[in-house]
Amino acid sequence: MLEPVSRNKLSLQMFDALVLYISRNELNPGDSLPSTAALGEQFGASRPVVREALSALEAIGLVEIASGRNAVVRELDGHLISLFLGRALQREAAPLTALMEVRVPLEVQAASLAAERASEESIAILGALIERMELALGDTDLYPRLDALLHLEIARAANNSALTWFTESVGAKLFETMVEVRSYREQNRLVGSEQDQHRGIVNAIRAHDPAAARTAMEAHMASTMALVTSLEARPGLA
Repeated sequence: MLEPVSRNKLSLQMFDALVLYISRNELNPGDSLPSTAALGEQFGASRPVVREALSALEAIGLVEIASGRNAVVRELDGHLISLFLGRALQREAAPLTALMEVRVPLEVQAASLAAERASEESIAILGALIERMELALGDTDLYPRLDALLHLEIARAANNSALTWFTESVGAKLFETMVEVRSYREQNRLVGSEQDQHRGIVNAIRAHDPAAARTAMEAHMASTMALVTSLEARPGLA
């Protein structure tokens, strides 16, 4: 005898169907979905099941539901990537190292693309940031924030919306890594070399030299990865 399908399972199936519907129909932020009744008829689902699926989509920020109106597709803000990434990293024995392994190829590509595509405005922003970082080098709290902002501005200078969106999405986790690395640098009297590395990256971008920017970012990432590995190898942190 077949087991009856629970309404909860039907709602999950409807959830998946609606995500696929939004994707296949290339609905953009601001576009409306059909009415609850129309969706139910199209997918062969009851109105309560459709409403539950829409509520789940609203909870994750994919749609917005207003009284008396059809659901509207929202602009993704990246918080889901941050949430899921955080949960995935919790399973890792060395979460900072795992994050760096994801980050390295993206950062290197961003630097190369930025050197190729950066506008004069982007270059000016990066130059101003480097000077602010120079003044804040001894500031334990401010420097990591500027560090994270520099890497975000490099991604923006690459003029690739997907790369920028992903970098913004993992910004909180990236900042956590930078705070940990900064603390480790201070404990081991290693503060200073990172600023030289940052300046080298920005200089290569300013010169519109993709190969030099890639090389400079690779060296910076290798240095950071070595610090992260040493940090997580300390007793009690593994």
